[in-house]
Amino acid sequence: MNFIDEFQGEEKIILNLLNELLKIIKSGDVEGYKKMVDENLTCIEPETGGNLVRGLPFHIFLLEKTIQNDFHFEIVDPVIKIVGDMCYVSYILSNIIMDDTKPKFSQYQETRIFEKIDNEWKMIHFHRSG
Repeated sequence: MNFIDEFQGEEKIILNLLNELLKIIKSGDVEGYKKMVDENLTCIEPETGGNLVRGLPFHIFLLEKTIQNDFHFEIVDPVIKIVGDMCYVSYILSNIIMDDTKPKFSQYQETRIFEKIDNEWKMIHFHRSG
């Protein structure tokens, strides 16, 4: 059974949104990413050396450099908290990326924060560690 089916209402909407966002990131879809995130996005992740990064240029640069490999990911044990027009999702992201020789595995702990802007959820911040 798909874990998303265990959730109802707005929580299920958020998980479907997260799943779509991760697919966009893995595929390097810059325009899709711009539609799903706030232009003032902030983040802290391994690629930033632990520094806070503001805005989209850093992310667009990385998306444009994304190599189109076959990939699979799993969102593991998500926790969702919605308070008004803000919410966060914390989870483990398990990745398998296929290259020419063998699968490469990675795992990260992520928290993504979304805000409902003009009646649409947009990611405004994320923190990833690995």
